[in-house]
Amino acid sequence: MEKLRKKIDHIDEQLVKLLDERMGLAFEIGKIKKEKGLPVLDAGRETEVFAHLQALPRISIRDDELQELFEHIIRISRSHGARGLR
Repeated sequence: MEKLRKKIDHIDEQLVKLLDERMGLAFEIGKIKKEKGLPVLDAGRETEVFAHLQALPRISIRDDELQELFEHIIRISRSHGARGLR
């Protein structure tokens, strides 16, 4: 069990790094949207993201779980993008 927990810890570290990078990119996109006078929310883009994620090969995570997880990630990303608008 300890070996599996160490693997999870390593994955968590990678996730934090990638999520931090994603939030930085969302902030930069917010700055570009401000320059172009665009709204933070782009429902079409979010639909594309969800469709892309659903098409990815997976073994363990169900569609509804993936949807729920990324709804949270996108909500937080949107918040970072809004900061870029300021």
